[in-house]
Amino acid sequence: MKKNYTVLFILLFIASIAGGMTFKVTFDYSMIIGVGLATIFLFAAAFSLGKKNRENRSNN
Repeated sequence: MKKNYTVLFILLFIASIAGGMTFKVTFDYSMIIGVGLATIFLFAAAFSLGKKNRENRSNN
């Protein structure tokens, strides 16, 4: 069974932005770190989706 990690990466994208907003009072640069992590997770989701689509196209 092949796993699709796109949904996991999108949830981590949302959680990193929410975490950055949550720790805004505690840390000075928490929003920058949250957005940076969110960008990485968004690129990972796009890569995962592209890889899954490429595998589906080659099987058909």
